[in-house]
Amino acid sequence: MIYYLSVGGVIFRFEVGILLVILMFYEIVIYRSLDWFDGTVSLLKGALPGLVLSVIVDSWFWQTWLWPEGKVFYFNAILNKSSEWGVLPYHAYITQFLPRLLMISYPLAIISLVLDSRTRQLLLPMISYIVVFSLLPHKEWRFIMYVIPVFTAAAANTVSKTWIKATGHRQSNTVKAILIMGISGGVFFSLFLTTLLLKISQLNYPGGEALSTLHKLQRNDNGNTAISIHMDVKTAMTGASRFGQLSYPKWSYSKNESHSTLDDFLTARYTHLITATPPTAFAPDYTVIAVTRGLERIRPRSIATYLNDAKAGRWARFLQPLDIDLQPSLYILALTHPQKSWIQHTINKHAVVLYSKSYCPYCRGAKQLLNQYCVGQQLYVVEVDHLQDGTLMKQALKELSGQSTFPNLFVGSKSLGGFDNITRMDQHEHSLAEHLFMNGCTGVTKKS
Repeated sequence: MIYYLSVGGVIFRFEVGILLVILMFYEIVIYRSLDWFDGTVSLLKGALPGLVLSVIVDSWFWQTWLWPEGKVFYFNAILNKSSEWGVLPYHAYITQFLPRLLMISYPLAIISLVLDSRTRQLLLPMISYIVVFSLLPHKEWRFIMYVIPVFTAAAANTVSKTWIKATGHRQSNTVKAILIMGISGGVFFSLFLTTLLLKISQLNYPGGEALSTLHKLQRNDNGNTAISIHMDVKTAMTGASRFGQLSYPKWSYSKNESHSTLDDFLTARYTHLITATPPTAFAPDYTVIAVTRGLERIRPRSIATYLNDAKAGRWARFLQPLDIDLQPSLYILALTHPQKSWIQHTINKHAVVLYSKSYCPYCRGAKQLLNQYCVGQQLYVVEVDHLQDGTLMKQALKELSGQSTFPNLFVGSKSLGGFDNITRMDQHEHSLAEHLFMNGCTGVTKKS
């Protein structure tokens, strides 16, 4: 056991390593059932190879020297940075988390702890582990989930002894019935409460629900259209993970936290957004295609509420023991006219924009001509043939400018046409330089 827990602690979860240290302390110092030398050797046999393997593999993936679980421990325990994700009181694991995780098993385990010495030997290391993790202000159930099987075993011990007594010959039928009903009722109550809390907990993950909803809305696409999805911080923190993403080659997902404004989203060419920001911030380019509701609050139901549900025949709601209030949590937005929006955004953001094709000789000629007047980034070039949606971009350019060929030069958000147009403006009308100069091209030399 020491070998496997040490490997797990070094490679997968640092909490497992802390639990192992506590277990070994009890076995060596308190119970004296383990020789310290043998325990240390078993620990090192698993920890050292695991550490070497973790550093080599993860450093290769991250392209920097890294021991992930060591960094996690330093971040959470030493720097206490996990507190930025919320804090709870010291007793939260004992008074909030364990009752919800264990249900009826919690009091049964405590009874076994008090009455059975063998159970105490199992539970005391787990309780010590909980006390240690209670020192961290930030608390999550996943940090203490390793104690659940042991507490459940302790509860099973209480149930076993109670059942033996209940079915014994010395007990009266009334006592037997009470004990059996109590045990059975506790099991069914725990099952009911677990199911209810499972349903409620699902409402805490609108990000995963929103991502699934977006996939359903796009199910007829079958991955044939290029789609780029941005998920904000709240979406990522509430269930939208890589496990929920689809592997279509033309689909991409981003959690870039620096992208938060309409300008950011249009520049990055996102077709869809999942965001907690009210959709008016991204209108009219992005429109709402779905809203995911999340848990707002839970409150006990009043008698009047039960009576109203009974009168209205809402029997499914009548059986619900709590009022669960849901509010809009995340908005799924889609770019109404992607190519048009991207073009409009580009020509409004950059004063001089040339839509080009890299292999086109007329486009190369246009770039050579414009480079005489525009220095560096004063000329913004979009090579349409390098885009996945090049055909759609060509169609959108035609609708916006009336021109379907390349190059297509925009100056001051207006199309000046293609190669023939700008050549005529330069050589005959002598107006091209003036247009470019008025829109920031500092390399312009005015012609007489």
